[in-house]
Amino acid sequence: MNGSHLIPEQFKLNHKTIKVIVDDDYCVSEECVGEADFTQKLITLASVCNGKKITKAEKEKTFFHELVHMILDSMGRYRLKYDEKFVDEFALKLHEYEKSKI
Repeated sequence: MNGSHLIPEQFKLNHKTIKVIVDDDYCVSEECVGEADFTQKLITLASVCNGKKITKAEKEKTFFHELVHMILDSMGRYRLKYDEKFVDEFALKLHEYEKSKI
């Protein structure tokens, strides 16, 4: 696990393995603390941004945000996967659901 029981090291989507990595050097701006790479089947999460450690909760929320991008891509919903407002809202609800199961 990547420092959180809600963030797997990998998972399957459409029978393809998606890897999840945490990269200390990834963050280049406050707006970019995670990325879904559809071609490489990779979600990258930053652990530090502007010299400040990213909290576990924020890392989880970022993971779910990138997961929603991946799911929408796998569904062929290309326009929707770039609708950041929709992705943010859906990811927050998904994170809330996962946290409520604990």
